Amino acid sequence: MPASPVHPHLAENRARFGHRLAALRLDREWTQEQLAEASGFDRKTINRIENGRHSPSLDRVFVLADALGVAPLELFRWPDS
Repeated sequence: MPASPVHPHLAENRARFGHRLAALRLDREWTQEQLAEASGFDRKTINRIENGRHSPSLDRVFVLADALGVAPLELFRWPDS
């Protein structure tokens, strides 16, 4: 059964979240593998989130923020917001 299409607004927000996650990771000069190790996720999951193909649960957002040493809200501070 094919996956149901994602609403364009949701796809845009996933992409923004992913770009922000990548920016925070790169600010620390970390690879995706290093963030994966720090958060307990695998590198493929980090890649999928950063590329907007996966939407993390709220619990995972908290774990990612902890791994990066930022408040969860920082993951939602997009450059144009």
